Amino acid sequence: MQLKRKYERKVMRLSDIKEDSDNPNKMTKHQEEALDNSLARFGYVQDIVIDKSSLVVADGGHRLKKLKEKGVQEAEVILFPFKDDNERRLFRQVANKVHGEHTPELDALEFKKLLEHEDMEELTNLIGTTEQEVLNIINKSQEEEKEAVEQVGQVYKHKHKCPKCGFEYEKEDKK
Repeated sequence: MQLKRKYERKVMRLSDIKEDSDNPNKMTKHQEEALDNSLARFGYVQDIVIDKSSLVVADGGHRLKKLKEKGVQEAEVILFPFKDDNERRLFRQVANKVHGEHTPELDALEFKKLLEHEDMEELTNLIGTTEQEVLNIINKSQEEEKEAVEQVGQVYKHKHKCPKCGFEYEKEDKK
């Protein structure tokens, strides 16, 4: 199967793009701050998708709002020829909901790796969560890992410490 692009990329004035007040995707203040931080660190890397005929946002309404707040006048967007407003709304639902879920165990491993090089505050500011939530995920994972290892055999521990924020955690392995 060969996929064909059905859209075009175009630099548009952000003031020409129409926001959708019916967007059911709402962000908390903390998530809005995380979006600000993400734009500051990584830049504009995820395109805003616009209905080609109506110029109404289909995906990226929060990014559009943030870019406007930052005084950005123009950005490259994706213009998609939705057949009608219903299809645009359907796309929005798909774009906001069809993605994987994070498993706590893998999140804990990822957080541990990140904290070897990243500051806890920077991490939480970028992902829109609190330090306590990150620590809870790591600690819960460690507790579950310890229980599983104890059922199988002996355990030895070694400590890791984040070089930036000083967060310490233990990694346990069986002998």
